[in-house]
Amino acid sequence: MPDHVFVDPDVLLAAAAELDALAIRLQATMTAASPALNVAPSGSEEVSVLAAGYFNRLASSFGPATTRGIEELAAAAAMLRAQAAAYSSEDHALGATLAAGM
Repeated sequence: MPDHVFVDPDVLLAAAAELDALAIRLQATMTAASPALNVAPSGSEEVSVLAAGYFNRLASSFGPATTRGIEELAAAAAMLRAQAAAYSSEDHALGATLAAGM
């Protein structure tokens, strides 16, 4: 039956839960690691100051990028939950139609 699609809403819900857990772990990791992302210059000469500035500017992009990634994970999880609900609803409606016809 290659023309049929079989969807298990429980599997979709489990995948959504895994994405939510990943988002939580990512947020916790960023919270714990964020102090280590800022470095002080190793010396007062120009090279040390410039290198530290470069690393700190780069590190400052991690926060917004991580926040966006967490938002995307949450959106994907929400979409999976919505699709699971839609499949369940459609399945129940079709089941009721079949039961009424018997």
